[in-house]
Amino acid sequence: MNNNITDRGFEIRRGSIELEGTEIEGKFGLHARMNGKGDFYASVRGPLGIELARLLAVGNDIAAIDRFNRKVYLGKKDAVMKKNGLPVDFMQILFGDLPEELSGDYTVNSYNEMVMISGNDDFMRELTICTDEMKICREKIDANSTDHLVYLNFYDFKSSGGKKYASRITMEEKKRMFHVKLSIDDLEYGYDSDIEFSLPSYTRENL
Repeated sequence: MNNNITDRGFEIRRGSIELEGTEIEGKFGLHARMNGKGDFYASVRGPLGIELARLLAVGNDIAAIDRFNRKVYLGKKDAVMKKNGLPVDFMQILFGDLPEELSGDYTVNSYNEMVMISGNDDFMRELTICTDEMKICREKIDANSTDHLVYLNFYDFKSSGGKKYASRITMEEKKRMFHVKLSIDDLEYGYDSDIEFSLPSYTRENL
């Protein structure tokens, strides 16, 4: 059963993100979209719905827009992800979707979970799949070249359009000691519109 939500895209109509150990800490509102091509948009909002930051990833271009400081941080997605110890398909990973091809050593434990370990020269990944949900419920990503170690946990699965998704996601990065908690209150499966790589005329810096 294919429970992946990133194959045809989705929209997070209402959610929140909590940041700890980053330059900006606190709990913020979140609105996000991802289309079937893997292009991504996220808007982080403060009180009264005022946008504080925006993330855009279209093709291999990625940008973070800082509204408060009027800056745009630009880069190439593959290089930025590798620099931060993340695979290029991190957006699919972040939402708990199973890889299209599962390969590697696996074991089945007594908690209706299948643990799979796979890797290459860049990353070692340990996936824990909850077989009753057919979704990833835990994942560890070990970046061999940068010493980054990322832990993700997926909780409280819900359904939209016949697909399951985790409504609560936590991410912890050991090297820089930051924590992210993502809560999804309203998600609609299926989003096929283009996402434009539209940037304001702010000061530009490299990611």
